[in-house]
Amino acid sequence: MTPHEAMLDDVAVYALGSLPENQARQVRAHLKTCVECREEYEQLRPAAESVAYSAESCPDLEHGAVVASPLLKARIMREVRREAAQPARSNVAEMRAVRPIVWPAYAVAAACLVFALVTGILNISQGDQMRQTRTEVAQLDAQNHRLLLELAHQRVALADLVAPDSERFAVSHGEVVRHSKRLYLAMDELPAPPRGKVYQAWTQHEGAAHMSPSVTFVPNRGGVAVVPIPVDASTVTAVAVSVEPDGGSKQPTSTPTFVLKFN
Repeated sequence: MTPHEAMLDDVAVYALGSLPENQARQVRAHLKTCVECREEYEQLRPAAESVAYSAESCPDLEHGAVVASPLLKARIMREVRREAAQPARSNVAEMRAVRPIVWPAYAVAAACLVFALVTGILNISQGDQMRQTRTEVAQLDAQNHRLLLELAHQRVALADLVAPDSERFAVSHGEVVRHSKRLYLAMDELPAPPRGKVYQAWTQHEGAAHMSPSVTFVPNRGGVAVVPIPVDASTVTAVAVSVEPDGGSKQPTSTPTFVLKFN
């Protein structure tokens, strides 16, 4: 190994923060004059600093995230220094004659291995977080789409209810509004149903012998309810409303509050 290659090893260990002070002074002095070693140090320093933040994770109880343990780098460096303090088992004098300390290369390899392993674990965690974020974004997009669709329906309903060419049929506590193929209940001062009960709309179509169940609804505190009925109004021959158990019924269980038959 050339003296410069040995210095590159020292630079790597210096970047990890585990070089003895006397050698650290030599590295700092060398870095001022050697462009190659200075570039090596600048490349290694961020990775070495990342060991303390990325190499081991612990739960962040406040935010529910996974954060790094600040103790890991200290433990790695402690192990490195412990290994350095142990004398070699053979030819110590001869080895030191060639190079004062040879252990840092193994320490760097060990630290790099740990860093690579835990960085892979961190990448998996980040991948899970990315997938979770994408799922949440998709859910928000779907919710936004539903809100926009609901807003569009409300605008259509409002236009139909005030359109001068809409047909209006007076019924108890309100009116039935028909515009083109759309049908609405526009109720006013409708009494609140008993506890556990709701109002349910019913429609009868051309050729049908019985009424079919439709939407359920409850008026607001002022007794107002504007209810679009999801049918093709051009095929409806009659509309009715009755009080039914919460959740609705398949057949009316009470006397209808009104029955409107179209001519």
